[in-house]
Amino acid sequence: MAKYIDLKVDNDDISTDAAGQPLLVTDRDVIAQDVNHSIRESGFLTDFIGERNAQKRALIRKKMRMVIERDNRIVPGSSIVKEAMTNTKTISLTISAETEFGPITVGIY
Repeated sequence: MAKYIDLKVDNDDISTDAAGQPLLVTDRDVIAQDVNHSIRESGFLTDFIGERNAQKRALIRKKMRMVIERDNRIVPGSSIVKEAMTNTKTISLTISAETEFGPITVGIY
């Protein structure tokens, strides 16, 4: 039996199956979804997008890690926020962390 259950959210909308019933996510997927939402809600993502200074972006990534690790389901000290430049010259962030259910990875583009 799952310890955590939540509605699956994609593109700011509840995901449904072919019959229109809401889809559910459990355990590790719930934590990953919550991490994604907490980063978006923190406001650091918009600060990061607008920042050109590499040192200030590093500070924002550190603040994002602090937001992530406030979640007691994340193993303390296990979060990583990586910044990468894609081939279309856009910045993507990859957030990884360890949970009691195994590792999670969330991509923010």
